[in-house]
Amino acid sequence: MAVGRPVDKQSLDNSVGALAAQIQVWATRVPDFKAWLDTIPDDDLEKPPFNYSDNDVAVLRSAVADMLLLAEIYTGHQEISPARDLSTFVRRLAGVPLIPSMV
Repeated sequence: MAVGRPVDKQSLDNSVGALAAQIQVWATRVPDFKAWLDTIPDDDLEKPPFNYSDNDVAVLRSAVADMLLLAEIYTGHQEISPARDLSTFVRRLAGVPLIPSMV
């Protein structure tokens, strides 16, 4: 047996099932988060307890808008044409990637 996790039908089913469940949860949570964020004026986000800069607020709002669009595409509520990169602002929120290929 090789070192590390075995790769067989059960491990593959568990991995793909977990990914599928995560995207289902994610796609339902993003619209709720966007709706909540939309209730907070930019000025309030720049004050305590948030203390974001105006640039940070713009990045946050852009990233969440892109995530909402991606969730709506996933659920069939939106189409996107031409194709575009929806990860630009989201990657800025994600911080240092765990996998170098995610840069």
